[in-house]
Amino acid sequence: MKKLIGKLIVFLLPIVLVFVFIECFYRVVPNNYSFKNENVQKRYETTEVLILGNSHTFYGLNPFFFDKPTFNLSNISQSLYFDQLLFEKHLDKFKKLKCVILNIEYTSLSQLKDTGEDSWRKYYYKSYMDLDVPIISKFDYGNYFVSSKRPFNKNIKLVDRYFSEGTLTDCDANGFGTNYTKEKRFLNIDELAANTIKRHEDNLLDFSENISVVESIIHQCKEKGIEVILVTMPVSRAYSKRVNRFKLNRIIKTAQLFEKKNLNVRYLNLFTDSRFTNDDFYDPDHLHTKGAEKCSLIVNTFKKKCNL
Repeated sequence: MKKLIGKLIVFLLPIVLVFVFIECFYRVVPNNYSFKNENVQKRYETTEVLILGNSHTFYGLNPFFFDKPTFNLSNISQSLYFDQLLFEKHLDKFKKLKCVILNIEYTSLSQLKDTGEDSWRKYYYKSYMDLDVPIISKFDYGNYFVSSKRPFNKNIKLVDRYFSEGTLTDCDANGFGTNYTKEKRFLNIDELAANTIKRHEDNLLDFSENISVVESIIHQCKEKGIEVILVTMPVSRAYSKRVNRFKLNRIIKTAQLFEKKNLNVRYLNLFTDSRFTNDDFYDPDHLHTKGAEKCSLIVNTFKKKCNL
């Protein structure tokens, strides 16, 4: 019996050590979430413009090209649910906030909380951004073991990437995503568009849950004298041609209704803006860093025209 237990310990020990190493790795190595959380706190005294949203604003709006101190708090696959949690966590700490830019695009209004990538990203928000995330049960072991929520092969790839590149952070100190460069862009954007749309299409037309979220953000901004710019970010022509037109029109009309009903809201629709060509995009629906420069200047000009 003792021999069996000894063999079992010898067998399990390397597995336990690997698990402990990966969990410690998750806890100490900076990533986009922890880096943004650290830097947004450093900008409470100066930030006048706050950018929220998913990867389209993360990679598409660069604070450097805004005329007022700006911070980008958006992130990859960040739903409106987490936009609201982040907004409410930091709102009262900003001393000079005058404008919030919120991304309203093809997937955001229909994206439900706690689905898709939220199944593991929600633990990142809790662990790295100090968020109270109501959709996580206090009995969920993910509260204590962040690495357990991703497949083992994904964890190994993450460790390998860190030792290869020396970082897991893909954004600058202003929160802008820097790794989608023009030099690395996909050249077959038109071919990729069909599969990209298939991944993004959820076939949902009930926006009520996220309309309430946007209304809450707008209302809180209104109470503090903060203006809101809703922006639908540009996509490639091949992408825009393949979306559900009925759904797209409902999204645009919903955003226009927000503007009509609220004096502190302006809406900018860049979805099919002719100023953007394939040369501005990293892939079918994301701008690269040079495309983001163009988009940021356009949004900033719009902001200035609105006297914001």
